[in-house]
Amino acid sequence: MSRVINLIKILIFLPILGLSTDIDTDINQASVDANRTKKHLMLFLHKDNCGYCEKMIFQLDEKNISRAIKKDFILLDINRDDDEVIRYEDFNGTNRQFLKALKVDFYPTMVFISGSNKIIYNVHGYRDSKK
Repeated sequence: MSRVINLIKILIFLPILGLSTDIDTDINQASVDANRTKKHLMLFLHKDNCGYCEKMIFQLDEKNISRAIKKDFILLDINRDDDEVIRYEDFNGTNRQFLKALKVDFYPTMVFISGSNKIIYNVHGYRDSKK
């Protein structure tokens, strides 16, 4: 009975503390969508106050770049400093925890995930629109 009461307390106080049990980015589901549409996932990993990250954000929004990405990829934007929850395979935690689990410590980073939900390629650092 005390376990049930403790669970109820947790469920009541999570919203008050600003914590959420909702998933903001479900990479598992996005991978299913990518597989269904014969695309790959493209994770754009970045952080606040990063000049090169900001440059890449603007480049990703350029019409020709954005069109090329949409053709073959589902783009997921993951900011290390946002307070969101990510699910990927057995992982379920914050953006910061997810990037730490991936051992990402250089920004910006692009991670490519296949439709079968496996990481297939990483690109670290700024890339201009030609690359």
